[in-house]
Amino acid sequence: MRATCLRCLRPEPFCLCRELPSIASAARVVLLQHPREARLAICTAWMAHLALPNSELHRGVDFSSHARVQELCRSGDAALLFPGEGATPAEERAAAPPRVLFVIDGTWHLAAKMVKVNPALAALPRISLAPVEPSGYAGLRREPAAHCLSTIEAVALALGGLERDAGKYEPLRAAFRRSVARQLACVEDGRRNPRHRARPAAGA
Repeated sequence: MRATCLRCLRPEPFCLCRELPSIASAARVVLLQHPREARLAICTAWMAHLALPNSELHRGVDFSSHARVQELCRSGDAALLFPGEGATPAEERAAAPPRVLFVIDGTWHLAAKMVKVNPALAALPRISLAPVEPSGYAGLRREPAAHCLSTIEAVALALGGLERDAGKYEPLRAAFRRSVARQLACVEDGRRNPRHRARPAAGA
């Protein structure tokens, strides 16, 4: 079994810790991760959580009984990063940015399901993005549309827009692109499918 970094949870040859910055965001980023996403080799929600001290990560699907998530939903100054009717582009919320930004980590199908089963989340004001370039996942993971991004890319663009400082969060995107490049090199070397983490042995 390969040695694994206990911080970024990646095999040591793919450790990201030295490349991930530590950036103090104005908004508290609350990452709600679908359990399936935790198995992906490049778990970008975990990357974002490591790089943002002012962040939380909670795993699940239905958070209606999750005390912390419900507390933040009721804070009166929270928003959900998710497209939809009435969603406001991040740059347009810069004058009055939310103090709490919820971000769902999952495929578009799973993310939509999570919003549907969590009325408190669905009721929050929504923030949208308008990316000008495709996701850095190109070649490794197929996105359903050109405007779809990885979680860490979406977080970086949203925070950059809310704070009117896109360059501040560019290191997050750069670290993600380097991680994808390493995984693609793994594919070219004929190694195992890089999209998923190795499952622990029975009893581990």
